[in-house]
Amino acid sequence: MTERAPLPCTGARLRRLNRRMTAFYELYLRAEGLRLSQYSLLEHLTEAPQALQQLAERMEMDRTTLTRALKPLVNEDWVSASSGRDARQRLFALTAAGLAKRDTARGVWAEAQLALEALMSRDFVDALNRSLDDALRRLKPALPPEN
Repeated sequence: MTERAPLPCTGARLRRLNRRMTAFYELYLRAEGLRLSQYSLLEHLTEAPQALQQLAERMEMDRTTLTRALKPLVNEDWVSASSGRDARQRLFALTAAGLAKRDTARGVWAEAQLALEALMSRDFVDALNRSLDDALRRLKPALPPEN
């Protein structure tokens, strides 16, 4: 039986693509003073307070990284932080300024998205998104629950 050689590293390619894709979106979001990760957080938050753990699970991020990412948004007064039922639980919600920032940033994000679709072709971006969603679904069961 012949042993097959592995394909080139998918993880390394995805990391390079992630860096390049982030840089592309941030060319647009920079005008709003946002990084792509910050825009993503604004999109996942609402006016209703959410527990850090819930937000971390939905965004598939560890709590420490999420806490660090939320700090600048709290400092800008786009996000409020409060205690939950017990002092250990942290709750986060969009402020009025955060809602306004998110609404403005949505237009800038849409510009970036349309520019990406024009550059790469809408069909290619659609197929890429479907492939990425499929990869996320397939990989999730192979990882421990905390991932």
